Amino acid sequence: MILAVAVLLAGALAGVAVAQSDDGAAAQADDGDDLYESLEEMVPAYNENADSVDLGPVNLAGTSNIYIQDGSSEVTYSITMDRQNRITDLDDSRSEDARRKITTDRETVEELVAADNPAAAFRNAVAADDIVITGEAGRPVERVKWTVINAVKGFFI
Repeated sequence: MILAVAVLLAGALAGVAVAQSDDGAAAQADDGDDLYESLEEMVPAYNENADSVDLGPVNLAGTSNIYIQDGSSEVTYSITMDRQNRITDLDDSRSEDARRKITTDRETVEELVAADNPAAAFRNAVAADDIVITGEAGRPVERVKWTVINAVKGFFI
């Protein structure tokens, strides 16, 4: 009898843990969805001010994956930019074709989204290392290039 109660109690607790885990994952997915929607809404203002993204000789043309640390989880999107640093595509998933890896945290993204000039805010966040650009895994040339750029960016950003 005691064994049966213990098994039932353990099963009930496991069910609660699973339910809490599922709710947490759903909440994180919702937070990620909200963040993505905010980024989508920011794109026109960013593109209007793309000339403010003066990264010196560096150009972000092509596709990059964006890894956003959000508490204990990470949200990943992909972004494609043209040679004028305008956003031409934003996707709510990681791209296998991305050459660069852009890492940041949720707070920084929220500051970009809220900025009057999100392009200038992006540039400033890169200069302050609140946004870090590196080569994506499997892209050794990009990795070396961005290691060098990150080491000397203080001279031109």
